Amino acid sequence: MLISHLWDEIRTCMWNYVGIVRSNKRLSRALTRVTNIEMEIEDYYKNFEINSDIIELKNLCAVAKLTIQSALQRKVSVGTHYNVDLPSNRDEETPWANIAPL
Repeated sequence: MLISHLWDEIRTCMWNYVGIVRSNKRLSRALTRVTNIEMEIEDYYKNFEINSDIIELKNLCAVAKLTIQSALQRKVSVGTHYNVDLPSNRDEETPWANIAPL
């Protein structure tokens, strides 16, 4: 079934390219793949009967794309998600470094 295939493709892409250790090149590749998958989903969505599986797949793809785009916009490595192309989390580079704790 196409829906389960695309679901697996998104999951594999996110696991392989948007995992804990990232690079800008891998994130860009992931964005390209997820965008292509998104177009396939839109085509399927327009030509077949809508059901909960296709809606869930469409939402999964949207979240994957937003995650990748957010990771590409991040300019420092913070927490457990580390980008080998970016500097590590240093106080002077983080916008929240000067915020006093509650």
